[in-house]
Amino acid sequence: MNDTFENLKKTLKKLPGFGLKSAETAALYLALENKDAARELARALADALENVTPCPECGGLSENGKPCAICSDAARMSSAICVVEKASDINAIEKSGSWRGRYHVIGGKLSPLKKITPEKLNINGLVEKIQRGGVTEIMLALSNDIEGEATCHYIQEKVAPYPGVTLTRIGFGLPSGSQLSYADSGTIKSAMKARRNF
Repeated sequence: MNDTFENLKKTLKKLPGFGLKSAETAALYLALENKDAARELARALADALENVTPCPECGGLSENGKPCAICSDAARMSSAICVVEKASDINAIEKSGSWRGRYHVIGGKLSPLKKITPEKLNINGLVEKIQRGGVTEIMLALSNDIEGEATCHYIQEKVAPYPGVTLTRIGFGLPSGSQLSYADSGTIKSAMKARRNF
């Protein structure tokens, strides 16, 4: 057995959406069938590792530590912030075209079993944005599961001392236990429109 090939296959299998078969197929393609594509992928990965950074404002996808295109867009409502678990959730919501406010990535959700405590999430950064003033709505677009629900309640406690801020949560359309980044644009649009006070 080729150790180098096995290592490539195991590494690809760690990627989201890759199972054993798809990792093996991709590994064979890159190692034997299209080495030019493999070199192009290696260059793109090296470039991304060097330049892609979290946005200093929202935590979304940006480059070289600069504010992202959304945070730099003066036409976006700075008074409304959509709270998401991860940067990929921003892309999912943007594809739906249903939100014209800003975003805030908290970096996950509370999970005692996985030892993810409030200190490990960027919730204090959200509170700091509220304290700076001008925020009138916080919309929670977190997963529709037990951990997502617990995280919403924790954020509710943190936002409670600021009476000028309305807390909403995306509505129906997302099945229980689902992740936002896997939902289609139409489903997300329905959920955004059906948001409710939380």
